[in-house]
Amino acid sequence: MKKIMIAGPVGSGKTTFAKKLSAKKKIPYYELDNLIWNRQPSGDIPYSEEESTHQLQAILAKETWIIEGTTTKNWIKLAVNDADIILVLLPPYPIRLYRIFSRFIKQITNQETANYKPTFQLLKMMFIWNHHYEKKNIFELQKIAGSINKKLTILKTRHADFFP
Repeated sequence: MKKIMIAGPVGSGKTTFAKKLSAKKKIPYYELDNLIWNRQPSGDIPYSEEESTHQLQAILAKETWIIEGTTTKNWIKLAVNDADIILVLLPPYPIRLYRIFSRFIKQITNQETANYKPTFQLLKMMFIWNHHYEKKNIFELQKIAGSINKKLTILKTRHADFFP
């Protein structure tokens, strides 16, 4: 597997898993959020869909990659089509809630850095996005995958040992 897409709701462990898998397999990883948001000290500014698509195409042109994120926008179809496998991380809901809150506490107390500015409004949105993932987003991802749905593997338990 040279092209791996990791999807899932907020707090599912996508970034942690992508970093570990990247180190283990010597494959570069990319966060979709950084293709969607232009990170600024004053706050994130969204890229246009055209710019996000352009950045994604540059990554997809590489021989190997790991892409992780939650988005189910249509521009992500390029990565879905190109991926050798799509892993959907879906640990139990209470675990995800704990991770979201724990990460927020670590970020506001400067124990952990973030690509974004942690705010209570963003925390609220993370809880909302997480809640909607199994009710909406996972089905949108399956729809985008269409006939290549067989690439999708849903991991509801520990995923650290998925790749030997």
